[in-house]
Amino acid sequence: MNNGIYLLFFKSKNFDFGTGILVVNHCIANGGDTLYSYSGSIKDDQAILYLVKHDSKAHSFFGDSVKLKLNLNCHPEPEGYLLRGNVENLQTIPLVIKAKFIGHLTEPKDFSI
Repeated sequence: MNNGIYLLFFKSKNFDFGTGILVVNHCIANGGDTLYSYSGSIKDDQAILYLVKHDSKAHSFFGDSVKLKLNLNCHPEPEGYLLRGNVENLQTIPLVIKAKFIGHLTEPKDFSI
């Protein structure tokens, strides 16, 4: 995956179950959503993301799991990437994540007027 900021759309078995933000910088990926923080690595067309639940009271599509490991294959698309794979040890739940490119990584800028 190219460096940048991506809006993620999570699906499984044609069921939409969440959105998140992923920032990719030199093969390192970080991000999160309302339930999980994400960290991981991307090499060639393989992505490994570790999800850690930060809201223990919230219900998740993945049940009560506090930590998850996603094993994904990345496929380029016109708007970004399509990631396909599964949660480690839950191979029966196929995952499809659409990663829409929404911005480049830049140095902080002075926005004062």
